[in-house]
Amino acid sequence: MTNPTTSPSADEETRKRLEALGLYVDMTNATPMSDPAKGNSPSASNSAGSVSAAVSAVTGSASNAPSTATSPASGGQLVSVYTPNVPGTPPDTLAPSTPTPEPAPPAPQAGPSYDPNAYKIVWMGSPNFWNGRDGQAVVAICDHIMEGTMESSNGWFKNRRSDASAHFGVGRDGRIWQWVKVEDAAWTNGIMESPDMSIPWLAECARRNINPNNRTIGIEHEGNTGNPFPEEQYKATLWLHRYLCSTYNISTDRQHIVGHYQITAHSRARCPGTGFPWQRLMQDLASSIPQGQPGNGGSNNWTDGVSGLVKSNFGPGTVNSNNAYVRTKPSLSGQDGTLVRVLPKGKTLRFSGYTDAGPAFRGGSRWYLISDADGGGWIHSSMISYFPA
Repeated sequence: MTNPTTSPSADEETRKRLEALGLYVDMTNATPMSDPAKGNSPSASNSAGSVSAAVSAVTGSASNAPSTATSPASGGQLVSVYTPNVPGTPPDTLAPSTPTPEPAPPAPQAGPSYDPNAYKIVWMGSPNFWNGRDGQAVVAICDHIMEGTMESSNGWFKNRRSDASAHFGVGRDGRIWQWVKVEDAAWTNGIMESPDMSIPWLAECARRNINPNNRTIGIEHEGNTGNPFPEEQYKATLWLHRYLCSTYNISTDRQHIVGHYQITAHSRARCPGTGFPWQRLMQDLASSIPQGQPGNGGSNNWTDGVSGLVKSNFGPGTVNSNNAYVRTKPSLSGQDGTLVRVLPKGKTLRFSGYTDAGPAFRGGSRWYLISDADGGGWIHSSMISYFPA
């Protein structure tokens, strides 16, 4: 078959140049090749190598496409020569073979992204709690296993005679329920039994006879001890942990995210149990702590939609109670996503404005706008002891 990329005149010129070098082979009366099965066939690799070298020597070039030509006059045959295409190599240059570099390893992947509005917390309510936290601030999350279903736990927590409750529950299908407000202490940890004294806040509870319910947020998880978490449940509890750690300034380490067994070592030694995803949870919390706070998306547009705003720089003032709520706008709702963080007693703040048109609380409707230099947000005036500069 004549190579369509090579003209007959070019074939004839090549034949003549090969004949001059004694390298042209007339195949018109050639003897058929021996049977390869008998082991006496010529070496294909040697033949291809010598012919390829001959063609390169004569033409001074190497083609980047298969080339097969037939001598038009004598019936002689030029052996087919193939040179692989080398990307980026001009037609008159054959680059030496270069090993293909190994692909770079993939970059480490962060944990699932945090969306403060990804889940809805459904209020269920329980009569089993203490109003407030006896002057204590929230410092930790305590994780539990229900040893049952969301429905059975809901019935138990609503029973006054059970003397039990939790702040939150996470279902195996990703539901999140709430029984007790975070500013109140749920009856979730029982009595301390050989608490883990390597945890400073818990050791202080033991020394000072502080009930750990007053310092923790309790999260129950649907299922039985040892059961692995379905993905829906894991994603929901990861989201809830992120939300609570961000909102209440809880450190994302194993001294502040603990299991019930670390507080009540004997009777609750298997709570939350071997199925709890400690390693994955801590890795994901460490890899993607949200920037900005839930509810405001990291924005500083604290004045959007706020009526009666008076802009004025004043302060400092001091937070006069534990767990003082800071919000994206004046609000008393626990379900509107306005809560952005919680401040401890004694925190000093400066202010950039106020409004007297906010929702009334403790007999007053004045709300202070915290300066952006101190984190921004709105706090009710009753939470502040104000000392003019």
